[in-house]
Amino acid sequence: MFLDFFYKIRASGIPSGTGEFLDLLRALDGYGKAEIPITPERFYFIARASLTKDEKYFDRFDRAFAELFRGVLQNEDQFKQLLDDWLKQAKERSQAQDGPAYDPDQLWKELEERLREQTERHDGGKKWVGTGGVSAFGHSGENPSGVRIGGMAGGRSAIDSLDARRYREYSDEEKLGVRGFRIALRKLRDLRREGRPEFDLPESIKRTSENCGDPTAVFQRSRKNRLKVLLLTDVGGSMTPHAGMVSRLFTAASRIQHFREFKHYYFHNALYEFVFEDSWFNNPIPIDDLYKKYDRETRIIFAGDACMNPYELFDKRHAYFEYYYKARQKEDATQKNVASAYDRIKDMREHFPHSVWLNPEPERGWWHETISAIAGAIPMYPLTMGGLQRAIKQLMLK
Repeated sequence: MFLDFFYKIRASGIPSGTGEFLDLLRALDGYGKAEIPITPERFYFIARASLTKDEKYFDRFDRAFAELFRGVLQNEDQFKQLLDDWLKQAKERSQAQDGPAYDPDQLWKELEERLREQTERHDGGKKWVGTGGVSAFGHSGENPSGVRIGGMAGGRSAIDSLDARRYREYSDEEKLGVRGFRIALRKLRDLRREGRPEFDLPESIKRTSENCGDPTAVFQRSRKNRLKVLLLTDVGGSMTPHAGMVSRLFTAASRIQHFREFKHYYFHNALYEFVFEDSWFNNPIPIDDLYKKYDRETRIIFAGDACMNPYELFDKRHAYFEYYYKARQKEDATQKNVASAYDRIKDMREHFPHSVWLNPEPERGWWHETISAIAGAIPMYPLTMGGLQRAIKQLMLK
């Protein structure tokens, strides 16, 4: 049973080795020798503490645990028997503190006797039906081998806890909130010293100590993040269901103060000749202007589902229409040689090599022709915690 569990954990992507597996066996063996009862809840927490070393894997652990033990844990007697077969020395029922323990047949006989004899309410103690204490009858007590009467259980069962998916937000497969975005985006740093020199107290103390007490004053320029970051987000159409997620990404990026410069622009489906300062597409900014303003070290983050009619991505006529519609008030559009959106995306990647594309759609849906094409031009990652972390590493490559 435990070996199957270990392989299930490994198959789910949790980095657990033989050392962690031996830790689990030692812990269970220790409980058996101490004659402490192993309840389903206790086994769940022991296994998670032994086999999972990072909270981001808790959700995967819960799913693997539930898949293997769901039928077993719902029958506590069956679960205890499985553990007893392995522990050898563990008892099926055990005594908590100094409270009495009964085998199942005796338990019900004792309960019938208590109900006939008891005439008043009891709280605490170890005999009567009541609340608290270590009695085998009642609720809110501490006897693991008793029967609950009224009230609520002292703790949720392991299976109930798993079904609640309490650790879903820690999973690296889970979509992010503003806080998660901010934590990940803070890793985008290119720290360099600039500005006026300032007195550096820690470094002065260090140098003075190294010089055998001879006072040495150290002045250094402050370290500042020199990165420029552009966030380009798809808006409208199939992106409408993802508007909240993309909005949180924008909120997180705009609140980070250490970027040298942060700008946010909109586009629809793909890049043509413009990006826009507003989601209503009233203020177009020619992409050629971005090329002039920002250098190759600028980090570009696209956010969009990359899914559209192939005509919109590959056909120059559609790109020409998009250009003409937006630019006809400014110049004679017929004189413009417009590239397809796909060519424009490839040019963007060439001009800004530090570019990534974050897709809010699950990876299993990336089979569409336009998604595959864009992913071939710009590294694409899912808009999840794990995906964003991989995207940040890509952006920081030299």
